[in-house]
Amino acid sequence: MRKYGLIGCGSNVVDLFYKVKVVPKVGQKGYFLPGREGIEDARLVGGVTLNHLSWAASYGVDTALLALQGEDEIGKQIRSKMMEHNIGTEFLKTSSSYTSSVSHVLSQEDGERSILMAPASTSTITKDIASLHWDTSVLSQTSIFSTEISQVPLSGVIQLLKTAKAAGATTALDVDVSVSVALKEANLGTFDEFLTCLEMADIIKPTLHAAVEVLEMMPKGEGSSAPLSGVEVAQKLQNEFSSKMIVITDGGEGSYAKLANSDSAVSVRPPKQLGAVTDSTGAGDAFFGGLLAAILKFGNPWEDRSVCHQILTTANEAGYNCCLTQGGLPLKANVFPV
Repeated sequence: MRKYGLIGCGSNVVDLFYKVKVVPKVGQKGYFLPGREGIEDARLVGGVTLNHLSWAASYGVDTALLALQGEDEIGKQIRSKMMEHNIGTEFLKTSSSYTSSVSHVLSQEDGERSILMAPASTSTITKDIASLHWDTSVLSQTSIFSTEISQVPLSGVIQLLKTAKAAGATTALDVDVSVSVALKEANLGTFDEFLTCLEMADIIKPTLHAAVEVLEMMPKGEGSSAPLSGVEVAQKLQNEFSSKMIVITDGGEGSYAKLANSDSAVSVRPPKQLGAVTDSTGAGDAFFGGLLAAILKFGNPWEDRSVCHQILTTANEAGYNCCLTQGGLPLKANVFPV
């Protein structure tokens, strides 16, 4: 019996929110909302991986985080919030030589936002660091291991996925940034390493934009001059990487999934029309957490296709609920029955 349903490694940060009229484009100037000039509107714990672990925990999954955190105030705030949301801290590595991560979130009145990330010590989790701290004795304790393409170097992602597979865990990858951002702005690694990450994951969740970019950059020229539907992109991506499950998110349009041993993709729209958005930060992370929680509850959809619609519906509901609150964490732990 494995101790945890889900262990993840990746972004865990304090998000500093600033209210702006409009997020400025490159080369343009923007304005804070009147009366909020340069003032933090909120300081909330989040991060791609910590967010999806917290949402999985809110559905009753036992979760834990692998991370390097500082002994600074930011690190203490993150650890306090982890305990509040029942996320295991036993595999954390804390030290005064580490620096905890911060993100600056520029948020418009309609809930849309842009994020500037400072990964700090998360960006040092390379292959050597990952193998030093988290071996099969750790990852054999979980049913699913999740990680990200966002802040962790790709060599570290590959090492962790390899270790998780050796430990018999299902592997899940959140492709949170596009190929171009991962390789250029974030400088996480090479395109070959990016492809290796995808090849090693049983479950892959990219946005539609990121998925299309991957296909366009494939050596075989899988990209198409004609726009592809979400269903078509899911089918092509699953065929390319032979993963057990590809799940593509497309904002308010819903999600698309392609399973191994299935000829067609599944499309599920959000549970209801989303009204006023409080904040869209973390909606994709919440979706991923809901998805993994539902897989643990209902079973692997690549083995029983009948549960796929139920799993995607749960994931969509998590993403929807995240948009109704500020930040990427649920308001409370263990509040959403699956």
